[in-house]
Amino acid sequence: MNKKLLYRLLKGLLIVSIGVIIVSCSSDNDSEPLIGQPADVTGATIQITVMFAPGQLGDKGYADAVMEGVIRLQNLTLYYFSDSLDVSFISPLDMNDAKSRVAKWAENYVNPFFDCTYERRLLVLTEPFMVKLIPFIQDHLRPTDELLFLKTEEKDIEQIAQQFSLGKRVHGLNISASVPVRNYCKYILRWLERSGGLPGVKYQIPVFRLYESDEYPYRDGMMETMQQELGDHFEFIHISLSGQEGGGIYENNSTQTILEAAFTVANMADQFYQMSGCPYNIVDLGAGNYGWDYYLMGKGFTESDINTLMLDAKESPRLNRDYIDRHFDRALIDWAWDWMHKPVGEMDTQVTHYDSYYYDTFIFDIDELH
Repeated sequence: MNKKLLYRLLKGLLIVSIGVIIVSCSSDNDSEPLIGQPADVTGATIQITVMFAPGQLGDKGYADAVMEGVIRLQNLTLYYFSDSLDVSFISPLDMNDAKSRVAKWAENYVNPFFDCTYERRLLVLTEPFMVKLIPFIQDHLRPTDELLFLKTEEKDIEQIAQQFSLGKRVHGLNISASVPVRNYCKYILRWLERSGGLPGVKYQIPVFRLYESDEYPYRDGMMETMQQELGDHFEFIHISLSGQEGGGIYENNSTQTILEAAFTVANMADQFYQMSGCPYNIVDLGAGNYGWDYYLMGKGFTESDINTLMLDAKESPRLNRDYIDRHFDRALIDWAWDWMHKPVGEMDTQVTHYDSYYYDTFIFDIDELH
């Protein structure tokens, strides 16, 4: 059986089993090819590889949205790039596995099913702290290889480019949550007006994150917006599931561990409410978001006193929470399309989307509060 026929057979099997691939993405393969290419494939000359943080897939939010983008990118091969595009993803077991597998990616310039070398390669990294992986690939990057970091700002990319001498071959892509968060702040201010408040007293709003780090800060626009809109009347208490610097939560913790930890820490929101009288809280726990939802389910919609704004979460009509669902699948598709049609190094340093095409949201209508 020749390589080309084997390639088609394997790709066909993967089309049938795509759901299984997503669920069991932490495999021993160096990368996991997805939906197949048509019969006239002659060997891909462009490679796009998305590398997730350990334990990140299955979060029913941000990472899964990126995964949808991976699948849609692979679908492009069926219609537009049948002889030029190869798409894969890497979901490491832990950070040591991530270092090993990204190094193998960097050293492998050849399409595994054809005797051809990729002319261009793009490595997409889903978390800013994954900049730690660059030393493991730096010596093997070619002039036509480029990196794309998600959830960054322009100053982050400029610093990475300077630190690792990558020039214009490293880029950033983000979706800001500032607009829907500003609407949420109007909701909170309306509550403050109706409740009367206490002169000179600042209410506490807890902010639950996977980790807090000065080295790898969050770049979603949430805290900057809330500080601007609410800073005169509220203070923000940051609570982290991981006391380590950026990415520590991923070092030795599985998705299940994060989910359980989020379920446990959700009780703190009720405690803050009882102490301060302010029912609002911000939640951005990745895979832990679903653990938080389990806690809310246990309380029931009518019995829950707290009001949660959850970032990178889907709608849940049964739960007393608001949500912002950022469509990183759309953002990744749009960015990659432009990248494939431009010369190396011609993409903007940073692309950050603010318009509602790139997110869905539900924020309680303040006009209903009369």
